Amino acid sequence: MTDGTSFPLVIAHRGASRDAPENTPAAFEAAIALGADAVELDVRRTADGVLVVHHNASRRGVPLSLLTYAQLVRLSRHEPPLFETVLDQCAGRIALDIEVKEPGFEAEVIEAASRRFGREHVLYTSFEEPVISEIKRLDPGARCGLLLGPGRLRSRTQRYEGLPFDLAERCGADLLAVHQWLAPLRHRSRRPPGTGLLAEAQARGFPMMVWTVDGPQRLRAYLADGRVTAIITDLPGLAVEIRRELQSRATGEGAKTRRGPARGEQDEINPAHVTGPTRPALTDRVRPVIPR
Repeated sequence: MTDGTSFPLVIAHRGASRDAPENTPAAFEAAIALGADAVELDVRRTADGVLVVHHNASRRGVPLSLLTYAQLVRLSRHEPPLFETVLDQCAGRIALDIEVKEPGFEAEVIEAASRRFGREHVLYTSFEEPVISEIKRLDPGARCGLLLGPGRLRSRTQRYEGLPFDLAERCGADLLAVHQWLAPLRHRSRRPPGTGLLAEAQARGFPMMVWTVDGPQRLRAYLADGRVTAIITDLPGLAVEIRRELQSRATGEGAKTRRGPARGEQDEINPAHVTGPTRPALTDRVRPVIPR
């Protein structure tokens, strides 16, 4: 996930989930207001075929596959939004990272998302390799990320670094989205310099997202690491603020050797259509999800 800048994109985990209940319109609205580049959300399907934004596979011990949408609403503290409602809310305002929680309804998800978003503004992710394979079969141009958690890579063999990329290649994923424990930072890793998943991703030219990164020190370190394409965080506002500081510092250091763009040359940090502190319209600052 990148738009050509040297800093990772900021993806709001289930929306701004520290400011509002996760996976709700309020959380997604907060993420948009805070300046996140994308929101991550979870999609499941109820017994009556309704696509719903909901993380857990069950509600009060009953699988969602056995609950109608009306029953799910009655059992929930906060009404789970319809997938199409969230798509309408976010279209033209922010990019999406759509986590498809299980196989069986990939075509419905693609159809609903593609009616409102261009491919460059949607990333489909899943822990399930068959889901990624099916999305790629249905829409070869769709951008997909394979999610990996610590439990998937228990092996201590020498194939540790190559295995995730083998899995991604097998299902056709365009990037890896790994838990931060699998991608430790340079100064926190016990592995020799130049090894580990981030180093391997860099060597292969393979985009790497890291989840779920919270806390000022970790956010700052991952946002400053050029090997990271995007971070998923519960604190998108803090992440955006830290990234802005890093960008400002980098711009300041660059200004020591170059005072500004040459005449007629556009300034990449402050585009021509932005003057002073004014922010561009939301529709003008929706950033692409992943490079082509």
